[in-house]
Amino acid sequence: MKLDPIHLLTLLIALGVFIQWIALRLRLPALLLLLAAGITLGPIAGVFDPNLEFGRFQNPVIRLAVAIILFEGGLSLEFAEARFAGPVLWRLIVSGLVVGFGSVMALGVWIAGLSPATAAVLGAILVVTGPTVILPMLRSSRISLRPATLLKWEGIVNDPLGALMAFVVFEIAVLGGESGESVGGLVFAVGLQALAGGAVGVAAGWILGRALVRHQIAEHMKNPVMLGAVLVVYTLAEEIGHENGLFAVTTMGLVLANMKEHSIEDIRRFKEQIGSLLVAFLFLLLSARLEMDQLAKLIGTPLVLIAAIVFVARPLVGLVATFRSGLPWNERTLISWIAPRGIVAAAVAGAFQDPLVQAGYPDAELLVPIVFGVIIATVVLHGLTIRPLSRRLGLGFVEGTGILIVGAQTWGVALAQALTKAGAYVILADSRYQRVSHARREGMEVHYGDVLSDEAGIVLPLERVSWVLAATDDDAYNSLVCTSFAQEIGRQHALQVSPSSLGHRKETAHALMGLTPWGELGTYAELSRRYWRHGSFKVTALSEEFDWESLKARNRGAVFLFYVDREKLFVIGERTVPPEGSHVVYLTSEAA
Repeated sequence: MKLDPIHLLTLLIALGVFIQWIALRLRLPALLLLLAAGITLGPIAGVFDPNLEFGRFQNPVIRLAVAIILFEGGLSLEFAEARFAGPVLWRLIVSGLVVGFGSVMALGVWIAGLSPATAAVLGAILVVTGPTVILPMLRSSRISLRPATLLKWEGIVNDPLGALMAFVVFEIAVLGGESGESVGGLVFAVGLQALAGGAVGVAAGWILGRALVRHQIAEHMKNPVMLGAVLVVYTLAEEIGHENGLFAVTTMGLVLANMKEHSIEDIRRFKEQIGSLLVAFLFLLLSARLEMDQLAKLIGTPLVLIAAIVFVARPLVGLVATFRSGLPWNERTLISWIAPRGIVAAAVAGAFQDPLVQAGYPDAELLVPIVFGVIIATVVLHGLTIRPLSRRLGLGFVEGTGILIVGAQTWGVALAQALTKAGAYVILADSRYQRVSHARREGMEVHYGDVLSDEAGIVLPLERVSWVLAATDDDAYNSLVCTSFAQEIGRQHALQVSPSSLGHRKETAHALMGLTPWGELGTYAELSRRYWRHGSFKVTALSEEFDWESLKARNRGAVFLFYVDREKLFVIGERTVPPEGSHVVYLTSEAA
């Protein structure tokens, strides 16, 4: 079936967004549904053929989209995270390149009978794990900071390096024999080209960063300038050497991310949104390119090879990288299992398959089917197991249970204790040492410092936090906290105590404030007054005999704040009816 290009682009973009929304609602890996949809639309139903519809523009579109995605990945790499993760981070990156390459190559020759050249290219391609897959998995699984940091850095750094390695191996296998150039000479030449490409990325990142610091780019032009710069840097680096573009844009993002310019956060959010759109588009496009005869080639030894890559090669990489690293066994186990492959692997395999076949390696026809088989296997297995496995290992946390309370005054500590008793995870934060010390003595988990600082983003266990309650006596600061955290947890989960006066709400733009669900009863002054006038925070379990109406009737004048049901925390508004079996947290009146 031939679709009009406009209809096809609309279908791919709209379907990609819809599938991501459905996956979020069903709590399923979006990439799994995208792969299924692409294979259904392409090789199974034959709704469209990307090779026919896009023609010669297909590969350039894919490569530029991947460049934007990797730049977005580079923007998320901060050196402070690397220092927190420790030396094991670099061991994992190197092991992924060396052990991953060697093990996949050996398995390809031994199990599938591939030629050394084809097996070497396959091994180089599959060292990449890729931000297109690992970042959405980490975002949805909410695992501990250190293993999440290790997996994120490995995926983003090894993506461009893996593409370069595949090109080097391809050059040695194909072009080296024709030109007679030595292996060392080829590696040296490609290495110089990679350094030059990286230098382009570093220079571009530094120049743009300085322009941002000096306010030389108008606010409304920052995102367009960055997007244009990514495409220019990628193209320039590709002119220097093949597969240098991805390395250049990743280093460009890395440099910008570590210049501590506040505008970078807005750019990062914009690129993240563009990236999610491009990931969906590319997964649909690349999976639809598959043909039924390619999938049929997986039957037999290629299927065994795919299983060996998933169940042998990756665990070997993880074990070697973390051997005598000091990491606890649960983190080593998770890292040794999770390594999904994504778009970069598929794109590189597609670029090298035909030239390898034409160079006299007929078994290279298996390159794309095997790589896609690994992509499908890892997206399915790792996507479906990362959440339950991380929780079984004590590294994953249930979404919706954790709350960060900013403000450790006496009644804030009492509220935190009541929420903990109800079954919520609570962490208190304050910049006043006396308050933090008191909260710690009361047995609460605390953070001493400003939650808006760069350090807080690394030290705070935000993977466990789904709610934020800004409860200081500074209304403007509370609004600032909610505005900052709303980008991560959603505006509906960013709460603040009500402003001390109605005038503040009128003077402050509604979009800059957190939600204030308790109205005039929930101001800092009113909550303090009630608490100090013999009020107390209590927890009551609802049952069939003692339901919500009974609780309200017995505690007239109380301020009902939260309830915990089935390990999830909910806020109580005017129309909320907590169900039976839930635990309600409330502040009694002085008369109660």
